Amino acid sequence: MRALDPPMALLAEVTHRCPLQCPYCSNPVELDRVAGELDTDSWCRVLDEAAALGVLQVHFSGGEPLVRRDLETLVGHAARAGLYTNLIPSAVLLDQRRLDALATASRRLRSATKRT
Repeated sequence: MRALDPPMALLAEVTHRCPLQCPYCSNPVELDRVAGELDTDSWCRVLDEAAALGVLQVHFSGGEPLVRRDLETLVGHAARAGLYTNLIPSAVLLDQRRLDALATASRRLRSATKRT
């Protein structure tokens, strides 16, 4: 039996919360509340497991991933796990402080991959 190749990417829908109400959105009609979302430690475990499987990149999406206060932590954790990261936001909640924090977290990827 031939082994399956690992998936190339993980689409991590880290939240269904979103400040917009776009009519074409594929979010569920009954959106999960923050209490129903995976916590930071659980997402970090998922990211570690994905990297161990051979996943190369993670796409942080939602809802609006920027509503998560721990998004920089998740991006940094993914980078340290050797995963290429990108965000799929509406960006209506993005300000310069948050952009700088996300850029700092994503730079960890470049230094982490140079060491391996």
